[in-house]
Amino acid sequence: MTYEIPQSLQYKERIVFNLNLEQLLYASVFGLAAVLIYAKLPFSFSVRISLALIPAGFGLMFMYLDLWRKISNFWAWFRFRKATMFDKAMKKYLKLSSIEQACYFVQTKQGEKRVAVLMVEPLNFKIKTKDERDSIIHCFQKFLNALDFPVQFLMYTDDLNLSRYLKELEFKVSKTHNKTYRELFKAHENYLDAVMKERLAVNRRFLIAVQENAMGLDAQLNIIDELLKSMNLKSVRLRGRGLIKVLIKFFNNPRGRTELLKKQKTLYNIVGPEEIVNNPNYIKVNEYYNRIIAAVGYPRIVEEGFLDKIITAAGNFDLSIHVEPFPIETTMMMLNKELQKQRADLYAAEMKHSFQPSLEIQYKDTRGVLDSIQKGEEKLFNVSLYINVKAKDLKELDLLTRTIQSQLNSILIIPQVPKYRMAQGLKSVLPFGTNELGIRRNITTHALSAFFPFTSPFLILEKGGVFLGLNRNKLPIIKDIFSLANANGAILATSGSGKSYTAKLIISRYLMNNTKIIVIDPQSEYAKLTEKYGGSVITISRDSETIINPLDLLGHNYAEKRLALMDMFRVMFGELSEIQKAILDRTLSKTYDRRGICETSYHDKAPPILSDLYVELERMSREATVYERTTYVALLNRLRMYVDGVFSFLNKQTKIDVNNNFVTFNIGNMPKQVKPVMMFLILEYVYSKMKQDRERKLLVIDEAWSMLQNAGEEGFVFEVVKTCRKFNLGLLLITQDVADLLNSKAGRAVLANSSYTILLRQKSAIIDDVEDVFHLSYAEREHLLTANVGEGLLMMENDHQEIKIIASPEEHKLITTNPDELIALQDNIPADISVEKKKMLIELDLNKGFYKKSTLKPEEINYLLKNNYVESRHVPLRSTAHAIYLIKKIGWHSAEHTFLLYATYEEILRYTNKVKTDETARTDSINPDVIFTDIRGEEWALEIETGSNLKYHPKYFERKVARLNQLYPNKWRFVLTNIHQRRKYENRFGVPILLRHQIPHFAKWHFSRGLQDNATTNGCMPISDDKTKAEHPPKKVNIRR
Repeated sequence: MTYEIPQSLQYKERIVFNLNLEQLLYASVFGLAAVLIYAKLPFSFSVRISLALIPAGFGLMFMYLDLWRKISNFWAWFRFRKATMFDKAMKKYLKLSSIEQACYFVQTKQGEKRVAVLMVEPLNFKIKTKDERDSIIHCFQKFLNALDFPVQFLMYTDDLNLSRYLKELEFKVSKTHNKTYRELFKAHENYLDAVMKERLAVNRRFLIAVQENAMGLDAQLNIIDELLKSMNLKSVRLRGRGLIKVLIKFFNNPRGRTELLKKQKTLYNIVGPEEIVNNPNYIKVNEYYNRIIAAVGYPRIVEEGFLDKIITAAGNFDLSIHVEPFPIETTMMMLNKELQKQRADLYAAEMKHSFQPSLEIQYKDTRGVLDSIQKGEEKLFNVSLYINVKAKDLKELDLLTRTIQSQLNSILIIPQVPKYRMAQGLKSVLPFGTNELGIRRNITTHALSAFFPFTSPFLILEKGGVFLGLNRNKLPIIKDIFSLANANGAILATSGSGKSYTAKLIISRYLMNNTKIIVIDPQSEYAKLTEKYGGSVITISRDSETIINPLDLLGHNYAEKRLALMDMFRVMFGELSEIQKAILDRTLSKTYDRRGICETSYHDKAPPILSDLYVELERMSREATVYERTTYVALLNRLRMYVDGVFSFLNKQTKIDVNNNFVTFNIGNMPKQVKPVMMFLILEYVYSKMKQDRERKLLVIDEAWSMLQNAGEEGFVFEVVKTCRKFNLGLLLITQDVADLLNSKAGRAVLANSSYTILLRQKSAIIDDVEDVFHLSYAEREHLLTANVGEGLLMMENDHQEIKIIASPEEHKLITTNPDELIALQDNIPADISVEKKKMLIELDLNKGFYKKSTLKPEEINYLLKNNYVESRHVPLRSTAHAIYLIKKIGWHSAEHTFLLYATYEEILRYTNKVKTDETARTDSINPDVIFTDIRGEEWALEIETGSNLKYHPKYFERKVARLNQLYPNKWRFVLTNIHQRRKYENRFGVPILLRHQIPHFAKWHFSRGLQDNATTNGCMPISDDKTKAEHPPKKVNIRR
């Protein structure tokens, strides 16, 4: 929906000569002064004209350039240019008296006022349906119309601090005394830290500041709180410590005031900035540079939530919106006066046959606003929008300022930096409810509702929660499903979208939170994860030792077990008639009686097995009438399969060890015909276990569609769903198709009793059903259709938001179900590397001095970095363009020295194998860096120099030069990395110099058979270097051969 922002309704009437009243006054004063100077001074005509032009010029500047306001701003800036923590100027500027009674006490022109601050949790506005968005905006309009006092909406950038979550998780992990948990926690902590640094993530918090008026602060807050609830916005009032933290963050106060507070503990010592330096176009608070950007113009048409582009923009900045309602009794009078002035000027323009379109639009807007106010549809507000940009240096500040201005221009808001008014601007973005900058624009209720600021969620961090994934702003979602109305949930996605991966990640992270986990695993996917965490994998199959006796009470009382068995018989035998049910019920009663089990005595007694039931049923059949015998035969035939037939492995006593916090029932190898029976028994076991304590428990049922297809199992799932909340158990169903849930009573119960649902990628064939069931918006629908693996929607109660599931590399190895990755992990080879890449990794030569980064794969780069290589930028010998290389470290040598050494070595290696390098890199070494034998069999030496040895070790360097002169007389050269040091080395040592680009020519000359002449400059080869020749004329050196 679009909203129209009216033009500014306040109008300065033109009196005469198209001048308003203020301009006429300036013209009169300065014009009179000019006339008097011209008429009265006894000077020549030219002098009087010159002097008269001075007041005339000032008059024009006051009239058209608003010189008076600029002088006032300059004077205010001049009076407050610097203040420190203990200055009176600081207290006079901030005007903060105290923080108590959950309020700021602030000095205003009307005296001391209390200011309360509410912290608001935003919505994910953009992905809601059109009806939901319209409803929220309508409620926000009611919120605005209910205001008869100013409010300030703020958004500030906060540090992304996960320390509380990590400390709480670490404490829980330490209580388990499980080494694996500790290792995975450390990996989880490091991964979260790396993800946040990589994404340069910042958190944003939203506040509402309310300054007390005659109504009373408590009454004002009650009105706001009720109206926020109508928009489904959660809010909490900040109190002492919270208010202090907010100010510390706004001022970017550094830590470490402990010693100062020991000496003197005052309000300004705690929250006040240490120093404020006020400059014309920025204000420095502590170590941060701040610049205020004010909105001075708005677009004609806006959409709801159009500020979301600014709110979600990258960078460190705060945003403040001041909303000041016009009193109803004065609004009507003001608008009528404005209409009269505008109509008078329109009439004057019409008489002059001139056309003023902007004035006509303003007149229509003013009239429209007056009509809507008279009808009670809207109110009028003064609105101010400010953004405080923060940076640690001026260059960064200028860059971020241009970025924010560009963002504002993109939504047609005209930004302006109020020069000489930075101090007033900073006060206007503090949560004090004061608008000292005063750059206002009158806007009506409907247009102002488009400014709804709570449009995008940021860090969601709940106590006791687990890290579920990243939201649309790439910030963590840390939620506790057990804090919801119930802990039941579902994961729905197409095959290959990451259902099981997500479930395993949730399991892994809740295990570290000391939650008991029970998994029903029909496809043997969870065994590896269970074993890694030290859990119990109960494999139930034809050949396994573990089994569940269908007739075992499993912790139920006798009556409950009898009822559960009637459901189980439907799973085992199919649909039963009423006569068959009655016969089975009598048979069960007699079978349990023979074991001494009855309604009053069933504890600590061995239960019967299926063969006992068969014997009793057979015994009863002999006593049956002819008409009943057919029914008995049918039941005996069905039961016989479970006694001595293909399913006879169930005819055993229960043998299960479940004394563990993590239990997985692996029935992947169970015959599919009997798998429903076993799933029923497992559910029955879980139902009995969950009633034994009130600790947190999570039951995960993968491939739930197979369970919901059977009426008996469906009934048990329905019972678990309905009662699990009383026993602090959460149920997590994983299935592919929403139809699996809709087509069964239990599935519908899961949806009705689920507090959270994770929807991952969906197919277009079923998206319509998903959209209808979950009431998705168009944006949500498109997101699910185009989502990548592990991306989707998280729906928690009434809140919907995008989610991206991510795992640390250690977690990924445990939970991946990708066949290629599983095979690769068995061979200890990264799965995302092709066969060709594997070969390349193996064949990388770690003796090679350097590799060009652009020629390497990411895996090769990581491999080299782990093996004593470093990354740096250099110019190769045969090029003038910089490139990034991975250089092998040599002792204390710099990367530049090492690169040139190896580049020289490889260049000579093109012509001969008789070349070697010295890699000792010790200051007591006198060996040259490169030694080679040329085509004549003469041994030559090269010494690579960056200038550091000559500067820091001159005596050692002189000994080395003397030694080289002794070993290689006239057959060694300096190779310099810096052309500007050439003359210093030549003058001091008299040894010929080579530069980087000369090395290829030098090597080629020594191994070229056509060039045998020794009579050359530098005694070795002709080198062409016009630039260096011009700077330093070559010096002739006589060389003896």
